[in-house]
Amino acid sequence: MSSVSLLPKVAITGLGLVTPLGATQQAFFASLAEGRSALSRSVDPSIQLPEELRGQPIWTGRVEDFGAQAAIEAGKRRRMPRLAQMCVVAAREALGLVPGVAPAEAEALRRHGAARIGVVLGTGLGGLDSTIEFVRSIIASGVAAASPAVFPYTVMNASSGILAIELGLTGPNITVNHRELSLPEAIATGAELIATDRADAVLCGGCDELSSWLIHGLWQMSLLSPDLATAETAPIHPYEARGQGVVPGEGAVVVLLERADRGLSAPPLAYLSGVGRAGDERARVGWSHKSGPAAGASAAITQSLAMASLSADQIDYVAGAGNGSSLDELEAAALRDALGQAAERVAISSVIGQCGEWQTSAGVRLGAALWSLCAQKVPGTVHCQTPDPLRSLPGIIRTSRAAQVRHALVPTLSQGGANISLVLSKA
Repeated sequence: MSSVSLLPKVAITGLGLVTPLGATQQAFFASLAEGRSALSRSVDPSIQLPEELRGQPIWTGRVEDFGAQAAIEAGKRRRMPRLAQMCVVAAREALGLVPGVAPAEAEALRRHGAARIGVVLGTGLGGLDSTIEFVRSIIASGVAAASPAVFPYTVMNASSGILAIELGLTGPNITVNHRELSLPEAIATGAELIATDRADAVLCGGCDELSSWLIHGLWQMSLLSPDLATAETAPIHPYEARGQGVVPGEGAVVVLLERADRGLSAPPLAYLSGVGRAGDERARVGWSHKSGPAAGASAAITQSLAMASLSADQIDYVAGAGNGSSLDELEAAALRDALGQAAERVAISSVIGQCGEWQTSAGVRLGAALWSLCAQKVPGTVHCQTPDPLRSLPGIIRTSRAAQVRHALVPTLSQGGANISLVLSKA
């Protein structure tokens, strides 16, 4: 069994999204229903790319206008890094706040009080551009040239701190930094705060942004699609044998967790019914199947099912992480081991092909799982034409369709070997 107790019952009552697929829940859900891809090619002269990519349009999943001007006062916005702005906008939506309405007016704050609402944000790299800017100034001109105005944004917990200040929340404030697990671990940590009576509600989720330095590093490590600058269509192929790498994206996803037995601020979207964690011996960088087995990933899934008191055949949908890399093979192996014969029937898809991937892109998969439970539909797997039996399951969904979804599984594997699995159940 998992070490996390989810008693009392934990409800997800709010969802805020700032993603390439949409900067609101409504826009994101509509994009899932339409099967729209948000990946596009662009040239940004301000981005310092590797020489092989310089001056060429490259495929990315970028977040365009996400409503920061309407949601955040101009004076505060000028001093707030873009990553934190995305988090604030997503958190306000999760609280049900429309532009112009003060945070104190949120029903969750009125019901629970600011001291009983926590913040747990996950991030893989934090404000990378701010960190690089700060360090470069020191290298170029010495310590005296380092800007004290930039330094506060170089720390990983900058976004969670700014979010709490902006919304006036004085409960626990935690930042989780665990690569691909950062966001689901933030959700699990938020549930633990509720289970241990340290909070009645928690805003939790994750955020990461596109950065020229990130793209440069991933390219040098051969982790990006080699056709990033030459392909005429988005070079990402989840669950296909030809998948060779990922397309980078960005975003912020925040949910509001509430303790169900103390009254909810809004009708629940779903319940968080299971969490499981386990580890594997796996390479620190990349997704080579040869770097280790998927036994830990399988164990995490099994634990999450046990906590939710579910059998494998009760899972109706898997919000997969297929990204066009050899991760797909590891995920398929773990699901087959954990679910047994049910793995040959369960519906599975990945929305990563619609918006790209970033360290906390598990958030868009969580959003897809919530959509499946609320709309009784499952999203498709965009850019997957010929699924590979070794990298996919027979129940792969390529085009969104109606389905009966009572329980959804969100498994996440990370480079380096850690794994976590979440089970969401219909409200």
